[in-house]
Order: sequence, then structure tokens, then C-alpha cells
Amino acid sequence: MERLSEMMARVHAGFRRRLARGALLSDPHMQALHDRLLALAPRELVRRPIAETRFVVIDTETTGLHAYGGDEIVSIALLELQGLTPTGREFASLVNPGRPIPTASTRIHGITDADVAAAPVIEELYLDIAAFIGESVLVGHHLAFDIRFLNKTLQRELLCHLRHPGVDTMNLHLAVSGRMGHSSLEQAAAFVGVPLKDRHSALGDVRITAEMFRRLAPRVARPSRPTQELLLRQHGLPGI
Repeated sequence: MERLSEMMARVHAGFRRRLARGALLSDPHMQALHDRLLALAPRELVRRPIAETRFVVIDTETTGLHAYGGDEIVSIALLELQGLTPTGREFASLVNPGRPIPTASTRIHGITDADVAAAPVIEELYLDIAAFIGESVLVGHHLAFDIRFLNKTLQRELLCHLRHPGVDTMNLHLAVSGRMGHSSLEQAAAFVGVPLKDRHSALGDVRITAEMFRRLAPRVARPSRPTQELLLRQHGLPGI
């Protein structure tokens, strides 16, 4: 049977989420963000040269693998690149998932229920997260995993989802190395000589991924070429 403390934590989290949802209807900043996400022009973004494109690298740690099966984010980090150069802007936060963190997940990322007890729920962060992402091309290792978790919240709270183009460093590694199938972050990092510092923390992994991207991207497409070429070649398609 669920412990009373766990049940109350879930009830409290649900109440805070309902408050956040109601704010969409009355907060002009949130409504403006909703409109901005819907107005994003992905085709215009990818026509810019890689060297002039704003990239946002993303990583999340979660309670498990199933975004639509009850799992939630417990930590998130974002890092900004202008072209292939870090700007120094980063965003990182623990997240209260509103549910217990399984022991098996804690073994991987080291985050416990006690660590996130006083952390904000994702609904209290998505305004800052979406504002940081802004007009950008997203980068991640197994990027679709992170996007699923973010889109679940954005769809529920802002009634829209991320429409941003994305570059997966796993695909870049496969394209450059000639490997087939799956590529772990460890394998990709070793291939380009990036140290695994603070592995399995969102901020540590986002920094590793950003450095992998900086080293892999020029081997796939010249920085003077349109970003669309990078997106195509990560899937083995011919450039433009």
C-alpha cells in the first residue's frame, strides 16, 4: 500500500499543477510564450549557416524510461551554443516528480526522493525552460527521449509542443564512425575524446553532449553550410 507521505506528496503536486494550468488563462507572459512557440518557423531556422545558428543542448534525468507511462523528470539542464561556440549560458534544476523515484533509477543518476523533496515541480519551471529554448535548434544524445518528457508537460500546460528542429549526437556519431544501430553517450564521447565528467547528472551530461556536438558537427557539415545540411546528413541523407 502506498505510504501516506507518498500519497500526500502526489496530492500536493497535483494541486500545484492545477494552479499552474489555471495561470495560463490569466498570465499574459505565459500566453505570449504559448503564441511564440506556435509561431516558430523551423524552415527559417535551418536555412541559417551552422556558424550563425543558435543551438540549445538538452539533457534530463527521469524516474524511468516511459514519459507517457507515468515517469517524470527529476533533473533538467540546458546549455546554449552560438554556432559551435558555448555562450556560457546554462540552466539547471532538480525537479520534484510528484512520485517516488525507483531505486533502480537512483542507482543510475544518484537522485533520491530526499534530494527533490523541496525542488520545484516541472510546471513551475516550464516557463523558464521554454523561454531558454526560445528560437533554437535542439541538440541532445537520444534527443527524442528528452523531447517526449518536455512535450508531455508543454502539451498539458501550454496546449502546444516543441516544433524545433533537432540534432542527435548519437546520429552524428553513427554518421562519422560508420557504426550501425545504437550508440551510447560513452561510446560517442570516447570516439571524439570527450572526458566523461559528472556522467549521469543532467548538467554533466549536457556539457559532455555539447562538447561532442562541437567536435562531431564539423565532420558532418562545414560550419558555413546551412544547418539543414547537418540535419540531413545526421541521417545519412545527402546534403543540399
